[in-house]
Amino acid sequence: MYDVNKYFLIDKSIVKNNDTFIFDIYGKNSFEDELIQVYEKAQTLTEKLSKTILSYKYLYVENTHRDIYDEYYKNSKQQTIIPKNTKKFYEDIALKIDKLFENPEKLENLEQTKEIVSNMVSIVLEESFTVSSFISILEYEYYNHTHSLNVCVYSLCLGKQLNLTKSSLEELGIAAILHDIGKTKIDQSIINKDGKLNEVEFKEVMKHPFYGTLLAKKLGINNIKILEGIKYHHEKIDGTGYPDGLFENQIPLYAKIIGTCDIFDALTTKKTYKESVSTFDTLIMMKKEMSKQLDSKIINSFIEIFRNK
Repeated sequence: MYDVNKYFLIDKSIVKNNDTFIFDIYGKNSFEDELIQVYEKAQTLTEKLSKTILSYKYLYVENTHRDIYDEYYKNSKQQTIIPKNTKKFYEDIALKIDKLFENPEKLENLEQTKEIVSNMVSIVLEESFTVSSFISILEYEYYNHTHSLNVCVYSLCLGKQLNLTKSSLEELGIAAILHDIGKTKIDQSIINKDGKLNEVEFKEVMKHPFYGTLLAKKLGINNIKILEGIKYHHEKIDGTGYPDGLFENQIPLYAKIIGTCDIFDALTTKKTYKESVSTFDTLIMMKKEMSKQLDSKIINSFIEIFRNK
């Protein structure tokens, strides 16, 4: 029996006719099954072999070949999955969000934020858009502003999975982009600190949802769903979150979505003081270790986004 801890889940979209891999591939149809070797390195992928490999629901590669696979995957995605101009669009939007965070009380920023979100919703709703394409263009270093953009895109993908209407997605997107805007009111030496915060610093950071709600109101936002998404994105269903210690269904939907995506991006993005965690490992951690804090319907729908793609 194979030790599943020695393998990692891979993206099935890399399997294409006439390609050759320099690593073995293993498959199974449920997490309880034993792994079966379905491809031996250096074989050419004939149409028949590709179909056989793709007939398995889950494909794995040995951890010892992770670097080789990651490099192959990155090159493959850049050539086949990333929609034209998506990377440039991401970079342009990131610059606009930088300006938003630099001048969080500037009233014209609200209209620009609405325009940004409207464009992002249109892209996410396109059939050609996948969460995989977005992950492929993420920047390697972690910045608060690009974090807000990342959380926004993940939230829109999750909202789409939950069958939210276009108008609801636009509300959700605005709340997601602005979810950390309150951090501009906190000493930036705390926000940018390398390593863990002490108790006093963490208590200060815990004020950012409140500050964010005030700033959103100053920008002219009076939509209660958007304001709740900003204010309550750190609430947990077991009541251990902040600022109000809400439980279960007391937490608004937008806040649950944004909170889930906030955690995911924070864990999977490399920071100066920590390495990133793989997408698969992060999803497993969120599903198993955070089950008392995250809404099961939300996290299951979030996992489906990655499973489908």
